[in-house]
Amino acid sequence: MNWAESIYINSGLRTKRLREGVVPKLIELGGRTEGLNVLDVGCGPGECVACELDEFGATSVTAIDFDSRMVDRASRRLDGYGGRVAVVEGDVTDLPYQDGEFDAVFNFAVLHHVPDWRAGLREIARVLTTGGRLFSQDHDVANHDWLSRHLFDHPPDRFTNAEFLDQLLSVGLCVIEADDQPGQLLVAALKD
Repeated sequence: MNWAESIYINSGLRTKRLREGVVPKLIELGGRTEGLNVLDVGCGPGECVACELDEFGATSVTAIDFDSRMVDRASRRLDGYGGRVAVVEGDVTDLPYQDGEFDAVFNFAVLHHVPDWRAGLREIARVLTTGGRLFSQDHDVANHDWLSRHLFDHPPDRFTNAEFLDQLLSVGLCVIEADDQPGQLLVAALKD
C-alpha cells in the first residue's frame, strides 16, 4: 500500500463508508457472528476489527497485518476491547494457524494488494472450520475510478470479480450471497 492509499485507509471517509455501507451489506449477505472466533486477514488501522466485534458480534478476533505500522495502530485503536482481540503481524499467504481454527474470516479490501491472492484464498479456506464463513469486500481494480487507478499502488496480477468468485469455488468455498458491482465485490461464502 502506498502513501495515498494509507491516507485513505486511515481516513474518516473510509470509516464512514465502511460502517454505513459495507458492514450492513455484509451482514445482510452472510449474517452475524455472535459467539464465533474470527480472523481478520489485513486489519489495517483496526476499524474493520471494531466492526467485527461491535456490528457482527464476534466473540473474539485475531487480527493480522503485513505492515508492522498498521499492527501498532490497530493495537492502539482496539486496546479497549481487552482480551477479545489479538493483533499480530502476519501474512495471509502463510497463516500460522491450524486447519479449521476459525469460525469466520474477514477480508476487507486486502486480497487485491496480495501478489499471490490465490494462495491467500487457499489459506483462508484452510483455516476456516467446516461450515465456517468468509466475509469479503474487495475490488476489481480494473474498474477503479481514474483517481484510484493512478494514486493507489496494486500488484500487476489482479482479479476481476468473476475470477474471484471462481477462485472461491476452487478452494472449497460456496457463495451464500454476493453483491457484484463494477469495482467492488461483497460476498459471503461458506466452507463445505
